[in-house]
Amino acid sequence: MVMQHEAPQTVRFHMKDKSGSSVGSDPPSQPEKRKVHIITGSILDATEKLGAAVPFDNARVLIVSADSHEGFHGLIINKRLSWDALKNLDSSLEPIKLAPLFYGGPVVVQGYHLVSLSRAALEGYTQVIPDLYYGNIIATSRVIAGIRAGEQSAEDLWFFLGYAGWGYSQLFDELSEGAWHVSAGPIRHLEWPDS
Repeated sequence: MVMQHEAPQTVRFHMKDKSGSSVGSDPPSQPEKRKVHIITGSILDATEKLGAAVPFDNARVLIVSADSHEGFHGLIINKRLSWDALKNLDSSLEPIKLAPLFYGGPVVVQGYHLVSLSRAALEGYTQVIPDLYYGNIIATSRVIAGIRAGEQSAEDLWFFLGYAGWGYSQLFDELSEGAWHVSAGPIRHLEWPDS
């Protein structure tokens, strides 16, 4: 079953901008007050305030889940990896190497490291924007099993080693500190990397 959202999930937050720098996506509605909308499909761009904070230095993050209870999940979309980085990749998964692999973030679950994006609606994937779906660890594990069995192609998949995660208030704290710029809304299209 593919879970699709009628409208992007939105979390709104009002914060004071003490620095006067651009922190959010909306212009101030009152002096020193900004509305920040973090929506599934939004992009976070790291600012110089993150400096050399690995792995978020110069990171561009696609928000794939936004929820006031669960917090935020995102994927770093500009840190490519080689499949050779996965030393113990089973030879039956050779076809997976046809898809791009990127470093998605520091959150991994023991034994399960990959999450994915798909251009097609697959079982267990949730819609991020039209024609772009996110597969969490469980959904991605199913897809990988299908690739291993020869029942699934790696075409139209983009794999990520780990993901980024924030508690609800944690990301807003980072925004108020000026660590991220937030896109004005969900992206309309995501440039798919070459395999």
